[in-house]
Amino acid sequence: MKKKFNSIGNKSIKLPWNVDRFIKEDNTPDKDEPRELEELRVRSPRYIKALKEGAKPKFEQIDKDGTWVLDLGDEFMMGRPGQEMKMLPKAEVEKETYAEIKPGIPKWSGMTYHAKISGSLDRQMLTRISGKKVTPHYVFGTDNRQVYYPSGYPWRCVGKVEVWYIIGNTWLYAWSGTGALVGDNIMVTASHVFPWFIGTLGWGWAMKFTPASYDGISTYGSGVSSWCQSGYGYSNHSQGDDMIVMKLYTPLGNSLGWFGSKTYNDSWEDGHYWTKCGYPGAIASGNRPSRIMWFPIVDDDSDGAGTELEYKADSSGGDSGGPVFGWWDNGPHLVGVHSGGEEEYHFPWYIVKNNVAAGGSILPNLIIWAQNNW
Repeated sequence: MKKKFNSIGNKSIKLPWNVDRFIKEDNTPDKDEPRELEELRVRSPRYIKALKEGAKPKFEQIDKDGTWVLDLGDEFMMGRPGQEMKMLPKAEVEKETYAEIKPGIPKWSGMTYHAKISGSLDRQMLTRISGKKVTPHYVFGTDNRQVYYPSGYPWRCVGKVEVWYIIGNTWLYAWSGTGALVGDNIMVTASHVFPWFIGTLGWGWAMKFTPASYDGISTYGSGVSSWCQSGYGYSNHSQGDDMIVMKLYTPLGNSLGWFGSKTYNDSWEDGHYWTKCGYPGAIASGNRPSRIMWFPIVDDDSDGAGTELEYKADSSGGDSGGPVFGWWDNGPHLVGVHSGGEEEYHFPWYIVKNNVAAGGSILPNLIIWAQNNW
């Protein structure tokens, strides 16, 4: 019988840790990795999808040196497509105005408060056909994002999301973003990372999540990734509810763990508590994760079904869907999912630019819904 997940309630609104509290903690090592993770590490599956009932792939050795060929013909396609997508009304999901979910920290896991900083970084800017440089969404002065090596909990729970849409048996690579584990088989990302438009065109879709992705593979092994089976988000999302939960075919959270989540409280405004992680194309070409730590959320506004959390933390394409989280005594909790940039017009003289995460009570409530239904 599937375990029933509920909010742990609102006994008190505790402040997140600040940097002075955080710096007192030392990393604790992992114990022996579970067999499940070892099995994922050594495997390197390649999925193929039959387009015709009863079709069988042709797999044969073509020389004595050990070269094999897999002939898919027109009856198969590579990859593992998604099966279901749905927009949910807020009333179906939100059961509590304040919700909190404990982090999922495996018994074998230590705690890595201080992730290793990566080595030299190739900061290549994207260019247009004309050769003109593409500027990130909003970078405020010096770009303060820092590349890190994703090893240990919770940094391994952040990963790269890759998206394809499928026309017939042709896969077209669309874009990439960032996601985070929030359950045994659940990943959360921004709703706009999901290709909702394919539903009206009759196309298929596929999304792949690679936790702790670093230079193209997970730091835990080439087999540590999962295709996404289902995606559920909010109807007609705005920036305040720009979030979607994805059901994974492979329950990566069983072995790697996952983030907790909380309803953001505006008493935390202007406190330097928060960390944002992502895989922006402007940093290491999106091949390594970067983070920015100890920034404040400067304002929160109701928007759509949720709440916009506004901040000056640097961001650019590829950061979308990344976790915005803080630390408490029982571990790290998401309060938002990074959405993008926003301009606020203050009549008549000036414009305020912020970056924005989707949050509010709809975030932990959506995760609770997914944990109980998947």
